[in-house]
Amino acid sequence: MRRYLPIAGLAVVTALAPATLPAQSPSEPLEIARTLAARYPTSTTLAYIPALSWGMSLRLSLAVDDPAIGEKTVAELRPYLDGTVPVMAEPYRLTNIAGAAALFDASIFGIAEGQALAQEAADFLLPTEAGEVIRFATGWTDDMYMGASLLGRVAAATEDPRYRDAVGALLTTYAERLQRPDGLFVHAPDGPVAWGRGNGFAALGLLEALTYLPDEWEGYPRLLDIFQRHMDAMAGHQSASGAWRQVVDVPESYEELTVTAMMVTAMARGVRIGWLDADRFLPIIDRAWAAVVERVGEDGSVRDACTSTGAGTSLEYYLERPIVNGVDDRAGGLVMMAAMEMELFRNG
Repeated sequence: MRRYLPIAGLAVVTALAPATLPAQSPSEPLEIARTLAARYPTSTTLAYIPALSWGMSLRLSLAVDDPAIGEKTVAELRPYLDGTVPVMAEPYRLTNIAGAAALFDASIFGIAEGQALAQEAADFLLPTEAGEVIRFATGWTDDMYMGASLLGRVAAATEDPRYRDAVGALLTTYAERLQRPDGLFVHAPDGPVAWGRGNGFAALGLLEALTYLPDEWEGYPRLLDIFQRHMDAMAGHQSASGAWRQVVDVPESYEELTVTAMMVTAMARGVRIGWLDADRFLPIIDRAWAAVVERVGEDGSVRDACTSTGAGTSLEYYLERPIVNGVDDRAGGLVMMAAMEMELFRNG
């Protein structure tokens, strides 16, 4: 059975002192999504970060029957859709190519050409050399989301096994390299730390695959097992406030927004579709969503979001990454994703 539902699921860098923001109401995920859609993305360069906000804005537009939200997004995507700006340009980076997932999502709003452009980008990621999992990979858990978000969509739309098999190889290979026996993921082979957002990338990559790939595929049970072990491990590291930490298993590290939003998305969809036990995860999700809401201001600003982070070789590297308190495209997009998932989780 396919779970490919196109409308499903729906910076200022400061010192480490947290900012104080006027909080939103935790009962209104669509209102939070509206606030964030009006503010993000601030950059319209095709890449995975703006694509987070674009994809969620298109879904939000339909969910609240407000065409203006979707029209704003389509206008921002138009230079790529009409070929004025190339979808793929040197230097080639997976983080940029992954942004083509938003072009695919434009089909939600009736823009058919976006799907063909997304397929071209997916073709560009397919391995061309022996031993290659996908092209332009870093080896970090980030790749799990970047690759699966694009390849999974194209796999579902085309039913071409090349894309499905590429997603499966990507996620299982990375799990073998990076998932610890306790279920958590380290960030990279040379970054052996359970970084918060790194675990979020692993979770969302697995989530995208489980959402878009057919569960009768022979590789599906393996991906589901990896996801369930990961969610079980993450559940055991939730803080008393409901958030997860910058380094998941280091209690002294600060509570961080993006990993918490990513866990809301993964766990809420996991329960909604039936991959995770509702009795166990319902209270975890509710606490996590409250922790997300607490970190979003009425003007769309955020707090406690880790800045851009490559792989580091020491625990101190991750503990000392600056916090973003203010405007942040990445955090804004990830919270939008969590808000849209919470709306489906609560109201169907």
